[in-house]
Amino acid sequence: MTRGRKPLMALREAVLIAKKRGETRQFMLEPGTICNFVIYCPGFVAHVRIKRVTRVHCSHVWIEREAADALAALRAIASGSGISRELWVFLPRGAFRFFRVTDTGLIELSRDGSEMPEKSGPATGTQPATAGQGAVPPAQP
Repeated sequence: MTRGRKPLMALREAVLIAKKRGETRQFMLEPGTICNFVIYCPGFVAHVRIKRVTRVHCSHVWIEREAADALAALRAIASGSGISRELWVFLPRGAFRFFRVTDTGLIELSRDGSEMPEKSGPATGTQPATAGQGAVPPAQP
């Protein structure tokens, strides 16, 4: 059973962002759908799921707990050097945070899909990228 309405506004905004990274293919919004859309780039594919949250400031640990079902579904997708499983979190004021889903945690991404530098301070539940997971092609013009 889902909670809340479908994130249609978030999906429209996300597709505009995704089109800057490559070709996109959307899926029908129905029960059991793992991804909202896929981004295709030469030699690379990103499976993306949108999740709307109610908190502006949320830690990786909170996101892991709040989006446990979505993350479990994304982790069911095979991972590899040319595959990225991503969770895009839609914040209350219309902004996004982007995460690559690894087998053991989350890595925060920038809007173009590249990894963001880790913030100094206490651990946030992120795992360092392993070989191949950090290989994200730059945004296509």
